Amino acid sequence: MRTRLALALIVALLSSWAALFCAPVSAQSGQPSPLGGRIADLVREAALGDGISVQVQYVDGRPIADIAGETLRNPASNMKLVTAAAALLELGPEFHMTTSLSGRVQDGRIAHLVVRGTGDPGLRFADLVDLAEGLVDRGVRAVDRIYIDGSYFDNQVLPPAFEQQPNEVAPFRAAIGAVAVERSAYVLRVIPAAVGAVPTVRLGATGYFVVDNQMTTSEAGAPNVIAAQSEMDDGRLSLRLRGTVPAGILGVGYRRRIAHPIVHAGYAMKEALERVGIGGRRAPQNGRVPTGLPQLNSLRSRSVAELLHRVGKHSDNFVAEMILKVIAAEREAPGSSQRGAEILQEVLTRAGVTEGATTIVNGSGLFDGNQIASAHLVTLLKYMYAQRGVRNEYLSHLAIGGVDGTLRRRLRQLRPRRIVRAKTGTLNDVISLSGYVLGEDDEHTVAFSFLANGIRGKQGVTRRLADSIVTVIAEELY
Repeated sequence: MRTRLALALIVALLSSWAALFCAPVSAQSGQPSPLGGRIADLVREAALGDGISVQVQYVDGRPIADIAGETLRNPASNMKLVTAAAALLELGPEFHMTTSLSGRVQDGRIAHLVVRGTGDPGLRFADLVDLAEGLVDRGVRAVDRIYIDGSYFDNQVLPPAFEQQPNEVAPFRAAIGAVAVERSAYVLRVIPAAVGAVPTVRLGATGYFVVDNQMTTSEAGAPNVIAAQSEMDDGRLSLRLRGTVPAGILGVGYRRRIAHPIVHAGYAMKEALERVGIGGRRAPQNGRVPTGLPQLNSLRSRSVAELLHRVGKHSDNFVAEMILKVIAAEREAPGSSQRGAEILQEVLTRAGVTEGATTIVNGSGLFDGNQIASAHLVTLLKYMYAQRGVRNEYLSHLAIGGVDGTLRRRLRQLRPRRIVRAKTGTLNDVISLSGYVLGEDDEHTVAFSFLANGIRGKQGVTRRLADSIVTVIAEELY
């Protein structure tokens, strides 16, 4: 008897929990919502624990489902939804960053060449070559010293929370600088020589690297390149290479992050000048940058609207963090990640999120630190949908379900196609998906946010749950 009573009590408690956290909400308060009920059933059946949060509403505010929607979660890359919104609202879709060269030409020589940047995340080595060719057109034959002016940003090259993986050298954790070449990354290329000989190592901006190459070329086998890198006191990168690479292959390449964007940019500019035939010492300089020099030429980045495609469709951490600092710098230079995060908070408040309800430390959502609720993201999504001036740019920066970006292999079965525009998010312990299911008109368009924490080892089933929720929304609309 006691056992039956205990079981009955447990069932009652579980039912109360389900009613509290998985209650479907209808467009008419107090009435059951069939769609909300289907979503709640999917969450219960997945049995992924209490780290799941779901908020679903029509963009005009009519509620559909709320499952722990006000609970703060780590959003992973869904944080980029806020960064992209702030970029469009604060900078505008047509905003461009610039990179310029300044100096005084005397008898074909520039004593002090200054490269100044305002945070172009797409700056390539080829762009520096184009700028250098512009100097040739002005009759420049020699440059003595190169200065990189990165004063548009502060000196914190790693965004907040990026220090949580101090030994990670992959470029997804790239450093940030007002002048950052090749996305603050480099490619290490190793090309085999004769068997037993030392392989050739190729690097761009070669002066930036101090290489200790003790590799050998093997007769056969798989490449085994061990590359230990560390930042030197002068900002350059030490590379200690060990291992083997087999003869008979074309070579291998590895993309890794650099340590200091400003120092790296100086050596990249030196190489660009050499590429176009400009001589002189071309010595990169640390320290105070000369001022008052005339601008010689410049180039513009892609527009913010174009750059955001990397953020929304491909979840690009580097572009997101660069744009965050640009947002801050346009308020007051030097731009900082902290000031950028404060502006993101302002945008959320403007959208209708209670001031101080969220915690924002960076613009990409990488690692731990950001805390936001699915209800907050839905509030932002509804707000951005109502902003007629930037709505199209905001929608177009998102991945299209079954078509492109991080959703190209997901939600392919939906009909009609192209109705889901959303941002994915993935960390070891987090899966997220937030965005829109586009209806036939504004009245039937839905904003949704799915945030799942505490799912380490269950990423696959959690991702399928998110997709199932989006699928039932689409089925309801069509």
